[in-house]
Amino acid sequence: MIKAGYLLSYDYSYIFTSVNQIYHEVDSIVISYDADHKTWAGNDVFIPESFFTDIKKIDSDNKITFYKDKFYVPGMQPMELETRQRNMMAEKLGLDGWHIQIDGDEYAYDFKKITQFLRNNSFLLKKPEKNPINFQVNFVTLFKQNEEGFFVITPFDEKCMLITNYPKYEYARLTNKGRTLPLDYYLIHQSWARDEEEIVEKINNWGHKNDFDTSKFLDLWKELNASNYSEFKDFHPIYKSLWKELSFFPSKNIDEFISLFSKKYPQKELHLNLSFTKKIKMRIKGFF
Repeated sequence: MIKAGYLLSYDYSYIFTSVNQIYHEVDSIVISYDADHKTWAGNDVFIPESFFTDIKKIDSDNKITFYKDKFYVPGMQPMELETRQRNMMAEKLGLDGWHIQIDGDEYAYDFKKITQFLRNNSFLLKKPEKNPINFQVNFVTLFKQNEEGFFVITPFDEKCMLITNYPKYEYARLTNKGRTLPLDYYLIHQSWARDEEEIVEKINNWGHKNDFDTSKFLDLWKELNASNYSEFKDFHPIYKSLWKELSFFPSKNIDEFISLFSKKYPQKELHLNLSFTKKIKMRIKGFF
């Protein structure tokens, strides 16, 4: 089984693009949201009823389940609440199989490359508590959009923990258990490429709300334009050298960006980055 989980909140509109990329390749999808219409910061969030109707319109194979629960707890930090919700959603998905926790503004094009890889290595699902394994992919982070296209963080060095056979999360999507292996796969992250109003809502409610000076970083984001983007160097708000520079990628909208980017950067065939001996040992370990 290959399962996907989404956390639904203020940026619910992005999820349609994301789900359409993976829908036909996964076995089940859970979309979780707060029963009291709260963000992790305790602010109110409005998700229109039409959203749920529109999601069901694309759920032709009845793969999608909505999971409503009390995910906001007064007194807990936003990142603690994010981690808590991810664990509760993992239990709702069922702890067996491959777990993919993907955010609504993340677009996994040519997702079949991922699912073929996971099905080819299904032996890793035997006794996952004895053999925890996680896979991380390469973020393609979009930082800002103008009328001509997107400013994109390059090179694509930022990693995103995406897949695990042992969904016991300890910090957001990080499990800190077992072995973590890289996959040479591009995951487009719309991230900061939103309207200013949406950015303000994002930084006031997301899991990283208290991790850095969001107001100061928002001012930096506002200053960025076509004339000065090449001056942005080593500017990640927490790990400076993680975002080395910006490139510009012309496109009319996110759909065109995904289409053009996937042609320029086609996904590669994925391979398990383990020695033959290690693979044999892990297969044997799964029987005991």
